Amino acid sequence: MTFREIFRQNPFLRILLPLIVGILLAHYFKINNKICFALILSGFAGVIGVITIPTLRKSYSLSTIFGIFSTLFLLGLASYRSNTVESGMHLSSDSSCRLYKVELIEKPVEKANSYSCVVNVKESLSDKGFLYQTAKAILYLSKDSAVSILKPGDQLLLNSSLNRVKNAGNPYEFDYAAYLKTQHILYSAYINTNSWIKLEENGRKSLKVLALKWRDNLLDIYREKGISNESFDILAALTLGYKTTLDPEIRRAWADAGAMHVLAVSGLHVGIIYIIMKFLLGFLDKIKFGQWIKGLLLLISLWMYALLTGMSPSVMRATCMFTFLIGGEMLKRYGGIYNSLSASAVVLLLYNPFLLFTVGFQFSYLAVVGIVFFQARFDKLMYVRNFILRKIWQLTTVAISAQIATFPLAIYYFNQFPAYFLLSGYIVILMAGVLIYLSITLLLLAKIDWVSDILAWILHHLVDWMNWAIIQIHNLPGAVIRDCFFTSYQVLLLYLSIISLIFILVLKKKKAVFSLLILLICIQLPILISQLKSEEKELVVFNAGRNSLIGLRNGEKVFLLIDKDLEEKKIIRLTKPYFMHKGVADIQIDTLQNFDYRDFDGTVIVSIASKFTNANKILDSVQADYLLLRKNALKSDSIMERSTSSTVHILDGSIYLNDLKRISDQKNVASEKIYQVNKSGAYIKLLSTQKTN
Repeated sequence: MTFREIFRQNPFLRILLPLIVGILLAHYFKINNKICFALILSGFAGVIGVITIPTLRKSYSLSTIFGIFSTLFLLGLASYRSNTVESGMHLSSDSSCRLYKVELIEKPVEKANSYSCVVNVKESLSDKGFLYQTAKAILYLSKDSAVSILKPGDQLLLNSSLNRVKNAGNPYEFDYAAYLKTQHILYSAYINTNSWIKLEENGRKSLKVLALKWRDNLLDIYREKGISNESFDILAALTLGYKTTLDPEIRRAWADAGAMHVLAVSGLHVGIIYIIMKFLLGFLDKIKFGQWIKGLLLLISLWMYALLTGMSPSVMRATCMFTFLIGGEMLKRYGGIYNSLSASAVVLLLYNPFLLFTVGFQFSYLAVVGIVFFQARFDKLMYVRNFILRKIWQLTTVAISAQIATFPLAIYYFNQFPAYFLLSGYIVILMAGVLIYLSITLLLLAKIDWVSDILAWILHHLVDWMNWAIIQIHNLPGAVIRDCFFTSYQVLLLYLSIISLIFILVLKKKKAVFSLLILLICIQLPILISQLKSEEKELVVFNAGRNSLIGLRNGEKVFLLIDKDLEEKKIIRLTKPYFMHKGVADIQIDTLQNFDYRDFDGTVIVSIASKFTNANKILDSVQADYLLLRKNALKSDSIMERSTSSTVHILDGSIYLNDLKRISDQKNVASEKIYQVNKSGAYIKLLSTQKTN
C-alpha cells in the first residue's frame, strides 16, 4: 500500500496533517493573522478555481494543484484558529486593573499552605470601567474555613493583581508554564483572606458546573456507603476521574507498576463502556433499523458517562473519538476506523488547537492507532483454542500494541518504563470493567439500602485487593526502569523508525530498509556529540527559591554547593533533569559558607551570604570571576559599586525582595553587570572555551 492509497482511503487524514502543521507553525513561528488570512483566501480561491474550471477539474495530472490549494487553506485556518484561541487566554493589558470577578471551575484543593483552584475570569474593573474577560487563572487562596466550602460555579470578587505564570528557569526542568497554557491558563495569584469575597449566586449554571455537582453527589454516595480512605480515593479516581484526594505514594506505586493510566479516566474507561454496551445491545442487530437504534443508545451511554465524570477533558476527548467510530458503524463504514479517528482529531483540534500539545491527546490517539494496527496482526501469530487463554492472549496483544505506539513518548515525558506493564495490565484492565459497572449499579440503586450495602462491601474489598496486587508488583525487583532519557529529536526518529519497520515487515517495501539504516545512524548522533563534549566545564546557579544551589560540572562529574537548609528532595527535583541530559555519573556535595571561595580549574567563584564591612577589600584580593550574592549579601550597599569589569555579579533567588528593590533603584549600579536568577532563571555558563563574560 502506498501513501497515495492511504490518503485516498482516509480523506480526513489528508485534512488532519495540514491542520497539525498549521498549529505547529502558529505555535513555534508566531504567524500573524494577516499571513493566515492570505493563506486562507489564496487557498480558498484556488480550490474554487480548480472546481469551476473544467480543464483543471477533469485533468488527473493537474489534481495536485487542488491538493496544494487545499493545504494552503487548511494551514491558514489552523494557524488562525490557534491565534484566536490564544488571544482569548490573555487579560486586558490595562495596568490599572485590580478588581476581578471570577467563577470557580473546580472545587478548591487543599495544599500544604493554601487552597488551589482554577477560575474563569469573567470581568475586571479598571480606571476605564468594567472590561469583559475570557482568560483563566489558577488561584492560591490562604487557608480559611470559608474556602473549604466553596464549590464549582461560585463567583468571587478578587482585590488582587493576576500575574503571568513563569517557570523557575532551571535547565531542562518541567515546563510548568507551557503545561498550564495547554489548559488555557496564563495567570496565577496568591489571594489573602481579606482580598476576596463570595458574590451572591445568579442562578445560572453552565453544563460543566452541573456535571461537576452531579459528580460530587455521586462521590457523597460512596462516602455514605462506608467506602473510605485509600479505597475511596482509588474508586473515585477509577470510576469518576476524581483524583484530588489521591495519596502521592499510591500515585507513585501505580505509576511504577504501569497502571496509572487506569486511575486517569480516559479512553480505556470509555472503551470498556463501549465494548460492554455494544455486547449487551447486540440483539438489536437482528431487527429493522437496529443498527441505528444501537448506535444512538451507545452514544447516549457514552455521553452520559462523560457527564457522570464531570466532563473532564480526557473523557470528552475519548467520547468524541468513539462518537465518530460509532457513526462509522451506523453508516456501515467498518473499514474506515483510521478515517473516523482522523475526523475526531480534526474536530477536536479545530475546537481547541492546544490539545495537540497535551500528553493525554498524544497518548490517546497513538495508543488507539497502535492497537488498531498491531493487535489483529499479533493475534494471528498464535491461535488459542481455550476461551479464557484466548482472552488473555488478546489482552496481551492489546497491551503490547499500545506500548509499541506509546513507549517513546512515555520515556520522553516520564523518564521511566514499567517492566511489568503486562502483569499489571492483566489485573487492572479486567478489574476496571468490573468496578465501573458495579459502581454504576451502586449509584443507580443507592436508595435500596440492602442492595447498595452489599454492592459497596464488594466494591470496597475488590478495590483493596486490586491496590494490594499493584503494590506487590511495584515492590518486585526491577519493577521500573528509571532515569531513561529521550530528546524530542530522538523521539521523532524513533517513530520514523517504527514506521519504517512497518513498511518493511508489513507492507514489504524493500526501499524502507535504507531509510531505517539512516534513521538508526541519526539516532546515535546525540550520543556521539555528548562524547565529544565529555570534557566541557560548566557553571550553573540554579533557581532554588529561598535557598542557594550551585553546580560546577566537569564532563560527567558535578560538584554541588548547597545551603545547609536545602532539603534532599528539592535538590533531586532541581538537578535530576540537568544530570540526565548531561550524562552526569559522579556527584559530590559540599555546604556553602557565608563567605565561600572556590577555584574551579582557574575560574574563581566567590559566594557571599552575609553583610561584610570589608567585603570590597576581600574581593579585590581574590579577584573573583563570578560573584554570587545571596541572602543578606546586599545589606552591604557598596558591594554592588565595585568597578571590576571582569566580575559577573549573580543574584540568586534567596536574595530578599526589599534588598533587590533598593538595589534596582540605585542609579550608580550598572545593570549590565548583574544577573538576577529569580527574574531570568538559572545562570548557565560554559567555561571550557572562555573563562569569563
